[in-house]
Amino acid sequence: MDAREKERLRQATMAKRQAILADLERERGTRVITLIHRKEPWEDENHEAITIEDSEFVLMRIRTAPPEQPIDLILHTPGGLALAAEMIAMALKRHPAKVTVMVPFYAMSGGTLIALAADEIRMEPYSVLGPVDPQIAGMPAVSLLRLLQLKPMEMIQDQSLVLLDVARLALENVQRFVRWLLEGRVPPEQAAGIAEFLTGGYLAHDTPITMEVIREMGLNVVEGIPARVYDLFETCAFGVCKRPCLARYDRELIL
Repeated sequence: MDAREKERLRQATMAKRQAILADLERERGTRVITLIHRKEPWEDENHEAITIEDSEFVLMRIRTAPPEQPIDLILHTPGGLALAAEMIAMALKRHPAKVTVMVPFYAMSGGTLIALAADEIRMEPYSVLGPVDPQIAGMPAVSLLRLLQLKPMEMIQDQSLVLLDVARLALENVQRFVRWLLEGRVPPEQAAGIAEFLTGGYLAHDTPITMEVIREMGLNVVEGIPARVYDLFETCAFGVCKRPCLARYDRELIL
């Protein structure tokens, strides 16, 4: 496919998406925003993670929504940059009107963090979220901290001790952030329990957390995704995507 063909395909695809999003906004009376990581039909590379560019786009869409207008965020991602995910979550948390996050397939790691900012999470029985435990230098923060229980302090190198301190700070930070996201929607004790469950290393980072489990945690989960959302996914191409666990929570890299 040459450059002109790619451009024609891009324009046609974007026009179709805009029509679908306009239909959704009319049907639901909301501002519809997308954060979807799938291969574009006109591109050779996949878009596999939440980036700063993603956060800039989403934040501008949130900013231009009137305070009284509800927001629907269609979310499909294995995770990504921690800073980007946290910025999006903060903006959604602070939006005065109702915020709904729709997860037709999966929203892992940083995607889960964004979903926790919503007043309502819409899922299917097969949709999944995941843990948000921080990863430091590619290793789970909780596992690093357990090293202190397994080895005497004098046997741990200085560089590793610095890494352990960063792991402690990252774990404390994300737990506080999750509690803040849930503030006002569940009691403080329940928010603390959810934060501990999602960050405490009880699950591998790619463990799927289903709609039933999210509901049992006390969050507002509604079954069912509007049909037009799936029409949106038909405009994407199928590509090779990394396993969601590879988009891990890393304070320096990705969540």
